[in-house]
Amino acid sequence: MSRSGLRSRAPHAVRNRHRSAEARQGDSVGLTLEARASEMAMPIPIPHNEADRVSALHAMAVLDSPPETDFDDIVQIASEICGAPISLVTMVDTDRWWFKAQCGPIGVREAPREIAFCSYAIMGRDLMVIPDTTADGRFAENPIVQGDPHIRFYAGAPLLTSEGAALGTLCVLDYKPHRLNVEQMRALRTLAGEVTDLLELRRQAVTETLDARPQLRTLDLAYITEDRIHHLRAIGDDRKTVITLARTDPAWVRADPARLYQAVDYVSFTALKATPAGGRVAVRVVNSPSPTIELRQPAGSGPPMWCADLSGTRTSDEPVPHAVAEILRAHGATTASTSDIRGSTDVLIALQFPAA
Repeated sequence: MSRSGLRSRAPHAVRNRHRSAEARQGDSVGLTLEARASEMAMPIPIPHNEADRVSALHAMAVLDSPPETDFDDIVQIASEICGAPISLVTMVDTDRWWFKAQCGPIGVREAPREIAFCSYAIMGRDLMVIPDTTADGRFAENPIVQGDPHIRFYAGAPLLTSEGAALGTLCVLDYKPHRLNVEQMRALRTLAGEVTDLLELRRQAVTETLDARPQLRTLDLAYITEDRIHHLRAIGDDRKTVITLARTDPAWVRADPARLYQAVDYVSFTALKATPAGGRVAVRVVNSPSPTIELRQPAGSGPPMWCADLSGTRTSDEPVPHAVAEILRAHGATTASTSDIRGSTDVLIALQFPAA
């Protein structure tokens, strides 16, 4: 059989692995889905690079990990932006559809790959939208369309590694036919990119590859920040959240380009997440007395986890913010935050770097 195309799968046993309490509570639902998928003997599409794709997924060391705040935040935002009651960060494993994060009443942490809409979404490189699943021959007879939870709409953006492997999707689902406008689709694509970035940061933390020496070059901190803010505006625009950037002269730093881009993107996205819809994030980059990114955002519940970790106040118990703090620490960055802004309840976070 070719490694691409459709493949029918025989019934498979439920895996005996360590499971969270939440997963155990969903066992009866999961077993029902297993049985329904087996009865249907549904064929599934297989990417041409399946072996490499699954290898890349396993190398992420994310399968069967507990929920994490960053991923949970993204599905909440995706659901909000797309007006859909369900949103998932999914991984398509060899024989299962596993959920890293979920918003909405799902009740399980995984399901058989045979019934996964995402099995089709990972075949491409762009967003797949199914306005009405009952009108699409690939999904009309799917057990979760014909039976509980009666899914009628699906939109999924593949989570693509830099090598082109589709690990899974960020997707939204609805119980009724649904359409996305251009802005919503653009935001969903951008959010999927953020998920992929989070997965890579997480991998670096849990596989202890952050210890590798950074490959330093002289870079303009203002340019990097501007690039990341421009990237994130697709999300801000759809939430009616304004992101402003003020910069003057170049702010030269010695940094590893890939790692600094990761860290600045995460710091900026975290500020955007913390800002309610309709709010404002003000970013400023200055070069004196040292290259600094200043982020002004609503005070919320305190400094973000990456900031507390970097300042030494509290080590993050989740891998992604700790990875970001370690990257910034390796670049000699320091941080300070203050809520003492005249006439405002905002908090100002200053991220300072040594000058090149």
